[in-house]
Amino acid sequence: MSSKKFFLYRAACLMAALLFFLGCTGGDDDGRRLGEMIVGTWQRGWGEGDVVIDGDTELQPENFTYDKFIFNNDGTYNGMVRKGTFVTIDKEGEVIFEGDYQCDNSNLRLEFLDEGGRKQKILAQIVSFTEYEILLRYDSDEWGVTVSLKIRKSS
Repeated sequence: MSSKKFFLYRAACLMAALLFFLGCTGGDDDGRRLGEMIVGTWQRGWGEGDVVIDGDTELQPENFTYDKFIFNNDGTYNGMVRKGTFVTIDKEGEVIFEGDYQCDNSNLRLEFLDEGGRKQKILAQIVSFTEYEILLRYDSDEWGVTVSLKIRKSS
């Protein structure tokens, strides 16, 4: 095979691989990335089914006092991952947690200090998202509990 044909063959293979990769990562989000859309203020849903708790626990949706998540646009964005800071506020406007976040189309990782000053990391799976609503699921292997919750864009 001549060097020109070999080069064209390699270029065609690379193009096919790139198109396959882009097709796989695009998903059903119309080419938008959650990393772009998450910046802003999100309100926890308080309707029936907005918080679902599975597992052997006495936790109820009412035990979750946070109301708003504010994701700030102070980090980096590479088209796939957004990094920045976040804060959660309860219904009275008091700060519950604040720290760093990293978000892509599959996961939302929150890192913060708890009441005892210990560094905590929570990795929530993003079940689905639109510009206006995100369904998150957090699995606690330690407690055998799964919490699913909806947050909705409020500004």
